[in-house]
Amino acid sequence: MNPQTTNFQQTRRTANPFVFLGFSLFILYTFGYETFYQRLITQMEGVVVSSRDIHSPNNPRYVTEYIVRAPDGREVSYVAGSSDASLPQSMPAGTTVSKRKWHLDYERDGEHVSDFPAALYGLTLGAALAGLIWSIRLWRQQRMQG
Repeated sequence: MNPQTTNFQQTRRTANPFVFLGFSLFILYTFGYETFYQRLITQMEGVVVSSRDIHSPNNPRYVTEYIVRAPDGREVSYVAGSSDASLPQSMPAGTTVSKRKWHLDYERDGEHVSDFPAALYGLTLGAALAGLIWSIRLWRQQRMQG
């Protein structure tokens, strides 16, 4: 048998734990922090005074900038993007909105709206967390073996 072939057969390929670690951290950041957490901490209550869609020249997506008058009379600005983290875009002036901090749902004109795909995010974040734990265990196991 050829010595090069024998060498190749003896080499055992193993998974690189850092690839799984990086991918898991990326998913946890984008789905967990940038979307799920941002939706949770959004807090707004009042009546939409004005809304303006802002289109980007090189991007088919747009954002909507709202001016919302709070119950105490203050006017605050809220920008709704095109992700699940934001409340919906293009709500007309006169719409009453109430979104409490640490809640995924909100009220729009007195109606309860629960449009956040919590099951999808739960599964995705669970898989990312499992990938993170698995990559750390794989790294530790490889470190002990070699």
